[in-house]
Amino acid sequence: MRPTRFGVQGLVFWLAMVAAFFAAPYSNPFFLLLAFLTLLGAAGLLGAHRNLRGVRGSVELGEPVPAGGGEPLRVALHAPGRARHQLDVCLELEDGGVLAARIDLLRGDEALALDASGLPRGVHAVRRATVESAHPFGLVRLRRPLAATGELVVYPSPDRLLDGRGASEVRDELLGRGDPGAGDLQPAGLRDHRDGDGVRDVHWRASARRARLVVQEWEGGTGEGLEVVLDRRCPAERLELALATLSALVHLARAGKETLRLHTQGLSATFGEGHRPWPEVLRALAAAEPLPANGSPPPTAAPAVLRLPRPDGHA
Repeated sequence: MRPTRFGVQGLVFWLAMVAAFFAAPYSNPFFLLLAFLTLLGAAGLLGAHRNLRGVRGSVELGEPVPAGGGEPLRVALHAPGRARHQLDVCLELEDGGVLAARIDLLRGDEALALDASGLPRGVHAVRRATVESAHPFGLVRLRRPLAATGELVVYPSPDRLLDGRGASEVRDELLGRGDPGAGDLQPAGLRDHRDGDGVRDVHWRASARRARLVVQEWEGGTGEGLEVVLDRRCPAERLELALATLSALVHLARAGKETLRLHTQGLSATFGEGHRPWPEVLRALAAAEPLPANGSPPPTAAPAVLRLPRPDGHA
């Protein structure tokens, strides 16, 4: 429990009335005012306690989220019996970040969202999660803990490469691969065109027959997968560009049911079905830091694999 700013002002006024009560020759009006203020403060304290009593809930950290976007964190709250009013949910992180949201009316089970889009890339450990109430008079603020343990992983946003373009276009640009039907990919069917599909994905004959754009889907693609070397001995700006590129490659490999093998300082592993899970590589991207130029090199790999940052300076 702690007083609000308004509560501190009210306490100062109450003390001033106490001083006036003892100093004034005629004290009856001050006595009545003191009695009213005391009852009001007691009612505010009891009301805040009653408004928060029995409220419980949890914050679902869930999957890693991209920096600057992604799904908000879900908060599940439960209040037995009567309705509760003006509850504030606060998630405090060890690095000083704070996520907050308010629910004006809680009756039974409710859910609200915490927007994490403002958090920078990184692995953010949770310090504590609370639900607070200053209702009804805003004099004191009471706090109850919520269940929330672990960490919030914010990985580099891949939107710089994926926005407005299809997967095959990005794949051709970064990896120099041919059409998605080559190699071990096999046609899996047709579907209607969606935003983000590339021109090369369109099945023109089927589109002409149906009088609307249709896209050819492929399955397989789990052959050799993708292999990337990330050398973190570079300036921070170039590392951020490389991480954004690598984040896009992770999404492409995951969507294409391929594997991705990453070699970087302190890590050499394969991710995907039958290997290490995708959230682990996203956590590695979130936690990546630049290294000095005289640091250790990344693990060795075949000469033909993609190397980031690219020597052309773009990533």
